[in-house]
Amino acid sequence: MLYRWLMTGAWLLLALMALPAQAEPQGSPEQSDVRLAIDVSGSMKDNDPDNLRASGVRLLVDLLPDNVRAGLWTFGQQVANPLAMGAVNDQWRQRALSVLPQLTHYEQFTDLESALNLATRGVSAEGRTHLIVLTDGMVDVPAVSNKPARDRASRERIINTLAPDLAGRHVVVHTIALSRNADIDLMRSISQQTGGLASVAEDSQALLRSFLDVLDQVAPRQQLPLEDGRFQVDDHVREFTALIFHDQSEGPVTLVSPDGERLSIDAPGVASRWRHDNRYELITVPEPASGQWQIEGPVGAGSRILIDSSLQLRSAGIPATLYAHIDHPLDAWLEGMGDQSSDPSQQPTVDAVLRGSQGDITSTRLQRESDGHYRGRLERIDQTGNAELALQARGESFARLLTHSVNVVPVIDATLSADQSRIILNAAWPRLTRDNTRINANLLGEPLEVRQLAEDRWQVALSDSLPDESISVDLSATVGLDNRILEIPLPPVVLNSDAATRLSGTRFDQDAINGEKMTSPEESDEDQSWSLQRLWYMAQEHWPATRDRIVYWAQDPRAWGVAAALLLLFLMLAYRRRRLRRQRPRQRRDPSV
Repeated sequence: MLYRWLMTGAWLLLALMALPAQAEPQGSPEQSDVRLAIDVSGSMKDNDPDNLRASGVRLLVDLLPDNVRAGLWTFGQQVANPLAMGAVNDQWRQRALSVLPQLTHYEQFTDLESALNLATRGVSAEGRTHLIVLTDGMVDVPAVSNKPARDRASRERIINTLAPDLAGRHVVVHTIALSRNADIDLMRSISQQTGGLASVAEDSQALLRSFLDVLDQVAPRQQLPLEDGRFQVDDHVREFTALIFHDQSEGPVTLVSPDGERLSIDAPGVASRWRHDNRYELITVPEPASGQWQIEGPVGAGSRILIDSSLQLRSAGIPATLYAHIDHPLDAWLEGMGDQSSDPSQQPTVDAVLRGSQGDITSTRLQRESDGHYRGRLERIDQTGNAELALQARGESFARLLTHSVNVVPVIDATLSADQSRIILNAAWPRLTRDNTRINANLLGEPLEVRQLAEDRWQVALSDSLPDESISVDLSATVGLDNRILEIPLPPVVLNSDAATRLSGTRFDQDAINGEKMTSPEESDEDQSWSLQRLWYMAQEHWPATRDRIVYWAQDPRAWGVAAALLLLFLMLAYRRRRLRRQRPRQRRDPSV
């Protein structure tokens, strides 16, 4: 009986020892989890031939702060976790860089649903988790039969079930769509439902900027304004990191200090870090000299000066999604400023600028109020698409910049049915309902019937006898809110055109980048076989996660206590069995005749 109890205790302790590998502990609510899910389907080889996604991941690895936990997943036909969740530090960064070659282990299919599920496994509603998803395709799941139906079912589960569940667990999904072949509507739906940023990298050159846009949402950093390759460092700056984008073929970068010292990758001088990538330079200078610094050489779009400073520009939460023609309130303040003069002419100013791909959309100067906060409203937001909201504070001897990447979307989204018999409109802005919104639709100057389908859903019926040429249905909304009547124009819906747009405000009808090449059934069957080579690859794939678990156990004092208890139990078992053998009476054997 004692033997059975000891064995039961040993198995219980073994189960306790295995718990860290089965249920990964979550960070405290004050910390953020950052998870990357990277598409490794076959089409990525064509859409990102220079493997810029590796540079993008490297950029995130370099810029993520030390107080977060992060990990990386890859997905294609299967979902792998080559970089397990861990605290971001120098050791974690080295492990992250070592797994980058796995981003070129291409697979068939694009199982996005499984990637979202596995990359967020174990996430609770405590704290906030940021999941960054990079893909260049559509939902493409393995199936023996009826594949289109299985793809559609997976897509619907993502939109109707999985995305709301992630939002309820405070998982913010930021999506980066590489190529125009990607399911833009799906990416945008996931991001909007979870409060994340939906970014479109129209080509591989824009991919790095998309990663940086997402980083603005995940871990916003204080910046210094960079103008014509120059930036001003003040006494409050403890350290700066210059992120300088450039083309692969452009010349070297030189950083010139206020006293004329020239820093380069070969002679970094006071720089504590100088990382060179084919697309960017990352230069860190601790305790920099005050005054004007200058960058000589290429300074591409998106370059910035990130700082650690005792004087910071802060703002109230800015969502990743703004709505066209809807004013947005702003609230900003300065921390570490000390006593400010009562003379308005000597007080700092704070300006807000919303910039799109074609330039400034709108701007405003925030007004300082009695509590020291600067407040105002962004008005005349009349463009849609990806944009950047920049808050800039300027004083007599300092300047601070804070940027937020946002999506500007219409207040109402619309979908044209495949047979062009109707247009379905859904309210994207949560405040729109049947009680305060009226939809107006016109075709060739004639009004169309609009029918209410639900509280925030409408339908425009189209005639059976439409002209053969391409024509547009003009749409608008009349909204009564806050004692105001708003006339909001909506992007038109184009009929009889292969390049028809939806009300996303962006056309995705240009020539698409090459899609994913599918393998033959024979190749698919070969991939599914459980050969020794496949088992070896799987062991290699999961070794980094296993190694991280071993390191995690080794650093946990509780693990050593459990190991000591296990050792004691096994010694007791061995001693007990030895005593039983000594006390067992020997059987007498009679001699054979």
